[in-house]
Amino acid sequence: MTEISKIYTSTTSLYLKDCDMPLETVERLLHIRTKKNQHVMHNIARLWEIGQQAQSAQEILDGLHPWGECKDLFFHNIIPRLLFILGILIVIFGTFLHSFIPYPLSLLTGALCCFTAYLIYEQSDPIDAVIYFLEQRIMLLRYDLHFNKTPNHISAAANTILVLSKLKQSFPLFSKGNVSNEIEQFCSTTWFDGKQQHQVMLFQYHYVDEFSLPNSNGDQKKFREIHKNQWGAFVFQMPALGFAASNKHDEFIAPYTQTWKTSDILVNQKIHIFGYDQHQLARIISPRITLKISDFFQHYSGDVVYHFEENMMCYLGDQDLFRTSRKKQNITDISLLRGHLRKLTMPEYEKFKQCMLDFIS
Repeated sequence: MTEISKIYTSTTSLYLKDCDMPLETVERLLHIRTKKNQHVMHNIARLWEIGQQAQSAQEILDGLHPWGECKDLFFHNIIPRLLFILGILIVIFGTFLHSFIPYPLSLLTGALCCFTAYLIYEQSDPIDAVIYFLEQRIMLLRYDLHFNKTPNHISAAANTILVLSKLKQSFPLFSKGNVSNEIEQFCSTTWFDGKQQHQVMLFQYHYVDEFSLPNSNGDQKKFREIHKNQWGAFVFQMPALGFAASNKHDEFIAPYTQTWKTSDILVNQKIHIFGYDQHQLARIISPRITLKISDFFQHYSGDVVYHFEENMMCYLGDQDLFRTSRKKQNITDISLLRGHLRKLTMPEYEKFKQCMLDFIS
């Protein structure tokens, strides 16, 4: 299955997952589409084709201009809304006019109006799905971000859930949340630091804490859940230096329990460095490494851990690395969609990539 097909499958599953059910099949067979909405569906199909065939972000944008006469990207549902209102009014007024018009006839007429409105009403799911697909495709082509895909050096046949679980177990950063914690979103890419390539996996980490609170009587307890998100990255093909650095914690989790003080008092006040052995830290934490750590944590708040055996490192912090520069507006035509996609950038990711490359190079 190609990368495009995988994205297509994942994005369309939200609104097509139930189509195999008998009821959904009947609804699709009975569905009546107005001429204007047929044009909109044609636009949607054309957008899918453009996204699938494009080899660059610019090709997607070029495919959206010029477009043609009908640029609508919203369904015209005025008629079904009016029919539904009419059906309700017929039923209501039928109760008062039953002496002139038989009420069963009014009820049947109102039901037919409502049923016809149901048949021609269009949900916005197909539009939302194609917009999401194009956003993901733009991110893939512009930043080489492969969403929901593990790095290339990990076997494609490997179970994704097991891979994520193994990565979480490799670093003492993912024990947060007394109810649950999981990596909710991730993508893979490749970075070049000037000497070698590194496989990278960006992720969003979500965890839930539950607290018990006494009520007004002081004897019973009610629970409150707090949901929190953090973002980070696993960087592979890294030396197994075996140390951790943080500007959030003055203690760390095993095996990084040994504290290291640098010769710079200001650095020691802001950043805490940990390892599993003092002699190992003395060999690893050179003035050059200290400067790189200090420079990195001027821009970011969180934790960096170099694994002590595996050739990988991990960063976890509070900055949203998936944040886009432009929030999705109410996109009602192709021109607005093109403007949305053209301005769709990831400033936090761009900054993080540069800072991290400066740190590891």
